[in-house]
Amino acid sequence: MRINRFLAHAGVGSRRNVEELVREGRVKVNGRAVYDLSTDIDQDKDIVEYAGRRVRIEGYHYLILNKPKGYLTTVDDVQNRLKVMDLVPERYKNAGVVPVGRLDRDTEGLLLMTNDGDAAYVLTHPKFEIEKEYLVELDRPLEDAVRDKICKGIFMYGRRTRPAEIVFLDDSKKRVLLKIKEGKKRQVRITFGNFSYRVKKLTRVSFGPLQVRGINSGSYRLLKEREIQALKKIVRQALKERGKRGGYPRSKPTPII
Repeated sequence: MRINRFLAHAGVGSRRNVEELVREGRVKVNGRAVYDLSTDIDQDKDIVEYAGRRVRIEGYHYLILNKPKGYLTTVDDVQNRLKVMDLVPERYKNAGVVPVGRLDRDTEGLLLMTNDGDAAYVLTHPKFEIEKEYLVELDRPLEDAVRDKICKGIFMYGRRTRPAEIVFLDDSKKRVLLKIKEGKKRQVRITFGNFSYRVKKLTRVSFGPLQVRGINSGSYRLLKEREIQALKKIVRQALKERGKRGGYPRSKPTPII
């Protein structure tokens, strides 16, 4: 993260104000004054100081993880299997950051992690209908008739799923982009399995306003300011429309696994 963004997120001042502080040499990184606004900061490694005190980003944290196949979306596992929490630094775990929603063990792609309880509530509760996009690779071409049935909704867990959208990604009709506004357990795999299709590969590429593009598998990044603002806008609107706040604690949301 660039030093001006780091200082602004840490509450030292506005972007413009902190840029002046850096230019004046009033900010130290690892004991030395810095003047270059292009200086990158890694809070896990670098010690940033201003006015004789260490500067740290506290409060809410928002991370996008590109989950690899083989990792469990859980905070703890008694069998000590690989889990997504192994892929983020300790300081985020200590701050209460947890996965938002679920991706099963064999599913890859975008996983939001945060300690913002309102965001976790709105993004995961089905009544808010937050859209998710998945790249799906099937073992054989998807028939048009099956595609139409899935898009209209199918019965699962005793209820009909909401309407979906399916876009063919190539002429083989084996690779499709699936858009849904709910997230039942193993919904995508069960949906295609009901028509005797096997999902060979499943990757979530977007979740609400967020996209996983540009993040290597197993890596994470902090949300950009515009992404945080877009997320907060959705949360504010959703809670306002429903006339109440959701049930997760604001500081440490309970993960839905």
